[in-house]
Parts: sequence; structure tokens; C-alpha cells
Amino acid sequence: MACILQYCSIAISLVKEVFQVADVGGERGFSLVELLIALFILAVGLLATATILTTGMSSNRMAQSITVETTVAYSVLDEIMSRSPEDTLFDSDQTDVTYDLDPDTTATTRTVQGISYSAIIDIDANNPVVGVARIDVTVTSNVGRSITLTSFRRTI
Repeated sequence: MACILQYCSIAISLVKEVFQVADVGGERGFSLVELLIALFILAVGLLATATILTTGMSSNRMAQSITVETTVAYSVLDEIMSRSPEDTLFDSDQTDVTYDLDPDTTATTRTVQGISYSAIIDIDANNPVVGVARIDVTVTSNVGRSITLTSFRRTI
């Protein structure tokens, strides 16, 4: 509130300098034009502040969604990487395998704060060399964003 009052005071001072308010009949004051200009400047400042706040809140929401997507992708990748090198998952190429993010139910998606996430795994056996598998985990949200993490796993 103090910032707004200070801003308004500065605006009125500028208006005074522009219009060079003079004593009228021994009384000093603001004319209607000065008041309107000061209010206009204040309104522009408040509008700019509101726009900045709205943009910040929107960016924060998007950042939170990206963080959740990344966290889900890392947990899927960690689970796959923790498997034994002899696991049959790494024996052959597998493409577009749906990973069950919610093993307790029949759904394969996980919903966090109203956004659903699904995970797809691609395993490329013996890539880039024999005995190493390339693992790609892609997490997609129902808002159209996706993130892909890639790792390599020794399979022998």
C-alpha cells in the first residue's frame, strides 16, 4: 500500500511540474486535469502489476507440471535401471511398451492435480554395442506435453 501511495505521490509531482500549478487566490490545490492524469498513471501501473502477477502464476503452474512429468519419468527410469541385467526385458528390442504407472488399479496412467500422465518405454537391445541396451522413457501428459529420458544399461 505504501508503494502505491508513493507511486501516486510521484505521479502527482510530475503532473505539477508539467502544468506548473500556481497559487490561485492564495490557495494551492489540484485541478481536475491533474487528478485525472495522476489516476491514469496509477491505473496503468496497477494494470502492469496485475499482468506481471498473472504471467508469474501461469509460469509457476507450467513449471510445476514439467517438474511432475520429469519426476515421473525419472522414477520409471530408476525402476527399470534397478532391474537385474539378466532380466528378460533387456533381451530384445521393445517399442512403445506402456508402463503401468498405477499398478494398484486397471488404469495405466497416474493423475496428479488433475493432469493425467502416461509412460511409454522403448528398449533397444545391443545398442550402441553388444551387451548394452538403450532405454528411452517418454512421459506424456493429457495437456499435450511430453518429456523423454534416455539411459544405457549393461545387460551382460
